[in-house]
Amino acid sequence: MTRKLVVRMSAVTVRMSRITVTVLSVILAGFPLAALNVSVAQLDPSRLLLSQQVDAYVSVTDADGRPVEGLSRGAFTVEESSDGERYGPAREITGFTADAGAANGITFMLLIDNSGSMYDTIEGKPTTDPAQMRITHAKAAVRTFLASMTNPADRVGLAAFNTFFRVLAKPTSGRDPIGGLLDEIQRPTTDEAYTELYAGLGLAAREFAGVRGRKAIIVLSDGENFPFFSHTGRPHPVFQTKVFSRSEPILAGQQEGVSMYGISFGPEKARSLQEITVETGGKLFDAADAAELNGAYESIHRQVAGEYRVSYRAGTDPAEKRYVKVSVAASGEKASTARFYFASTVFGLPVDRMTPLFIIPFLLAIALLWMITRLKLERKSRPANLEVLQTRVGRASTRVLPLGSSRTIIGGGQKADLTIVGAPQVREEHATILFDPKDKSYTVVGGGDLLVNNQPTRTRKLEAGDVIDVGGATIVFDEPDHKKK
Repeated sequence: MTRKLVVRMSAVTVRMSRITVTVLSVILAGFPLAALNVSVAQLDPSRLLLSQQVDAYVSVTDADGRPVEGLSRGAFTVEESSDGERYGPAREITGFTADAGAANGITFMLLIDNSGSMYDTIEGKPTTDPAQMRITHAKAAVRTFLASMTNPADRVGLAAFNTFFRVLAKPTSGRDPIGGLLDEIQRPTTDEAYTELYAGLGLAAREFAGVRGRKAIIVLSDGENFPFFSHTGRPHPVFQTKVFSRSEPILAGQQEGVSMYGISFGPEKARSLQEITVETGGKLFDAADAAELNGAYESIHRQVAGEYRVSYRAGTDPAEKRYVKVSVAASGEKASTARFYFASTVFGLPVDRMTPLFIIPFLLAIALLWMITRLKLERKSRPANLEVLQTRVGRASTRVLPLGSSRTIIGGGQKADLTIVGAPQVREEHATILFDPKDKSYTVVGGGDLLVNNQPTRTRKLEAGDVIDVGGATIVFDEPDHKKK
C-alpha cells in the first residue's frame, strides 16, 4: 500500500512539473528575452558632399555581449529623419560589409589617465613600488593590446592627460613606436597631477579632424573629472578659468564622428564616462585588476572589428542634424537604434538640389587660392621667420620670430629662442633650425617628437610654407625671398 502511494505521488509530481513548465513557457512567451542588442557606433558622412553617401557602423551583439556574426544585408533596414521623430526609409542601400573593422581597418586613439592617483595601487593605497602602481598595469595592458593588433590596416595613436593633454603619437600603422613612447609617460608634479578628463577627451576627439573611416578613442581612467582651476582657485596654464563640462567631449565626439570607449580602472568608478561613451556610440567597461583590464581592451577591439558597415544614399531634406535609425532582424528577434550626425554638405543643402549659383563658392575659393599664390611670389623682401599659428597646449613666448642666427632653438627651456610655455611634452631643446650660409638653406633637426607637414621627421630641409608641429604648437616657416630669385 505504501509503495503504491509513493508511485502515485511521483506521478502527480511529474504531472505538476510539466504543468509548471508549460505555464512558465506561456508567461515567458509574452515577455521575450532581449537576445539582440543593436547600436549605431558611428556615422561617417565624409562622402556626403560629393556622393550623398553615409556609412553607418553597426554593432550587433547577443544577450551576453558577444558579436552576432554572419548576418546578411537583408537583415538591415535604414530609416532617416530630419527631426528625430518622423522617419522614412533610406533612398538606397549602396554597400554592405560584415566585420567592417577587420576588413577596412580601425583608427584608434589610446588615451591614458596620467594623474597623481594612477601612481597608487589598484586598491587606491599610496605606494613607492612601481610594480603595484595602476599606471604600470595600464602600460602593460596597452602593450598587450598593441601586440594583439595584427591587422595591417589598423592605425593607432597615443595620448595622455592629467592637468595637461599630451599627444605622444598621432595615429600610425606602426606599433613599435607607440610601445616605446609609453616610457615617456612619467609621474606628474603636484600641479600636473589633476584630472582634466573632459578636456582630454574633447581634445583627443579633435585629433581625428579629417580622418575618415572607423574611428574610436579608448580612454583608461581611474576616477572622475578633477579640474585644476576648480580645485586650486588658480587659472589653468592653458585653459585659464575655463572648466570643461561633460557635454563638451560628447559634442566633440559627435562632430568628429568618433565613438568613445571607457575603461574605469580602480575602486572609484568613472561614472561620468557612462554618459559620454553611450552618447558617442561606445561603451564603458569596469576593470578591478590587471586581468580585467586586458579583457576590457580585448572586448573593445573584438566588438569594433566585428561591426557591420551599412552604406546608404542620404535623403535630400536640408537639416543641421540628420537622424539615422538602423533596424536588425535575426533569429526571430528584431531590434533598432538611432543616432544623428552633423550634415556636412555646403550650406547644409544636399548635392542633388544644386543650382548654377552653387558653383560660386568653389570659384571664389579658386580665386582666393590664386591671390594667395601671387602674394606669396610677389611679397617684399624680408628675412626668414617662424610664425606660431596656434598652441593646443601651453603658449608661445612670441608669435613671429625672425631667423637671424645660424642656430635657432624651439623648446620649453631657458636656452630656447622660441619658448613653448606650459607644455610638458615639449623638451628643453625640442627642435633646432640650422642655417647653411653656402646654399642659404634652413634645416630643422628634432630633439623630440617632430612633425613637418604632418609627417614624423628627424631632419628635414625646410621650404617656404612648411608647417612644423612641436608638441602641439603649429609653426609656419617663411623662407627668405632671395631663394626665389
